[in-house]
Amino acid sequence: MVSSTSASASSPTISPTVSPTILQNVSDRRRAQRARLGVTVTLTVAGKLVDALGADVSPGGMRVVAAAHARVGDAVSLVFFVNGDIVSASGTVQWCVPKRNGLATFGVRFTMLEEDGSAVVSSYCRDSVS
Repeated sequence: MVSSTSASASSPTISPTVSPTILQNVSDRRRAQRARLGVTVTLTVAGKLVDALGADVSPGGMRVVAAAHARVGDAVSLVFFVNGDIVSASGTVQWCVPKRNGLATFGVRFTMLEEDGSAVVSSYCRDSVS
């Protein structure tokens, strides 16, 4: 579910689907393959705490869907679980596309992953190829 922490009854919601398959596209400009994730992400953007959906992840970043808008260059922090391990990260918004019903999809480039977060994400992405 995606909603703002100060959400009303009419807040937009989405349900994640977990499918750890690799998203591949020949014209894709990403440096690393992304693995579908479908997990709740606690996101801090523009000083606001927001529940978001982590749609896919790579060792370099994450695509999120949230009931919040971000601008390119905004600093964000993210906390999420991958295979039972907590990952805490900081990043920068690289792109943002407003969607219907107040949702926005945006790409975050990780600038820092705490502790073993990098290893956890890399392992998840590698295992998703198998």
